[in-house]
This record gives sequence, C-alpha cells and structure tokens, in this order.
Amino acid sequence: MKKLYLLLAVCGWATLANAQKLEIAAQLNTGISKFAGASAESSSFILVSDVANSSSYTNNPYGRRFGLNYGGGIQLQLVTDQRLLLGAQVAVEQLRSRVNINGINGFRSNNQAEGHTTLQNSFLNLQPYLGRRLYLHGVEVDLTLGTDIGFCLKSMENGNATDAYGNEVTTSLKRNKPDIDFRPRLGIVAYRNHLGLTLSYAHGLTNYTSGYDGANSEVYARVLRLGILYRL
Repeated sequence: MKKLYLLLAVCGWATLANAQKLEIAAQLNTGISKFAGASAESSSFILVSDVANSSSYTNNPYGRRFGLNYGGGIQLQLVTDQRLLLGAQVAVEQLRSRVNINGINGFRSNNQAEGHTTLQNSFLNLQPYLGRRLYLHGVEVDLTLGTDIGFCLKSMENGNATDAYGNEVTTSLKRNKPDIDFRPRLGIVAYRNHLGLTLSYAHGLTNYTSGYDGANSEVYARVLRLGILYRL
C-alpha cells in the first residue's frame, strides 16, 4: 500500500509539474510611502530636553508627507496552463515618511522653526500572492493580489530644524516599532522577455501607535512601489 501511495504521489507531482512553469526573478524597487490615520500629521515640532544626555525628539514623527523608499529581493512564482499565478516575494527594504518641523520647544523657550523629520523603517518583507497572466501585443501582464508581511527590523528618526535665530537642532534616535506590519497589496507587472516593470500599492492595517495613550492614536502605512525585475 505504501508503494502505491508513493507511486500516486510521484505521478501527481509529475502531472502538477507539467502543468506549471516556475519563474524566478530578481527585483529592485523604489517608491514613496507615508502614514495615514487620525494621528498622522503634516507638521510637528522638536522637543529639546533640559536633562543632560537626553536626546531631542520629534513630538510626532508619523508624517503624512511622502518619503523616498528603496529595496531589493527575489520573486518566485508558478504559472499554470490556465495562466493563474501563485507566488511569493522576499525583500529587504526601507520605507520612509516625512513630517515638516514648524517649531523647537524646550524648557526655557518655544521658537518657530523650519525643517523636517524623516522616519525610516527597515523591513524584511514577505509577500505571498495570487494572480492572473494576460497577453497584450506580445507583452506578458501579471495582475496580482497579495499581502505584505513586513517584519520590522528597526525604526529610526532623523530630524533637522533651524529657528529664526539661526539655532539648529538635530534628532537621531530609535523609535518604537511594530513587530509585523500587514499590508494588503495590489500589483501589476509587464514583462518583455527577461525584463519586467512593476507597480504596486500596499495599504497598511497595522497601527504603529497601538500602545500609545489617546482616543485617536492611529497611524497606518501607505506604500507605493515602482520596480524593475529580471527573470532568470
């Protein structure tokens, strides 16, 4: 009986393999990202501590303004005879957002200022997805639906602002981070031979400030990516 099961498994795998094609591609991407939600802001201020060895920090670093991203990874997908897709991407990337700085506040003074703070989140990102392949005038077009499962490695704030008196304040410190950021993701890829261009949008569902006090403490990532792939 075991031999029969083994034979059936081998035959089934062979049939599945014949009905599918495995594609492997390397990818580089850039794009923009920001935060949305009740607590995301377009502008904030830097707090300067009067305590020795205490770092200055941005009151709210979760900006509604776009920051520039970059990343790279590997994609594997199966393409069936019915042109259905089953795939996954693994990537390392940095997502950035910006918030304008309009003040520098401290124990002794509060001054208007100009500058900005960038929040940089480093991720190991896994994206499983399903999709369908279309053919348009010799171009292969893949439509995909999946989700980012972003494992946040580090969150860093870097800010710079100058007040009306020429005093400059900078910030550089780690911020609290989510363990995992879930982002449903829509994508489109157009291939010609080995090269492909990809465009995708990811809509974050993880609240980065879930542990904060406040009735409307909610910020969610929004990510737009543009990339190039090379199929091996």
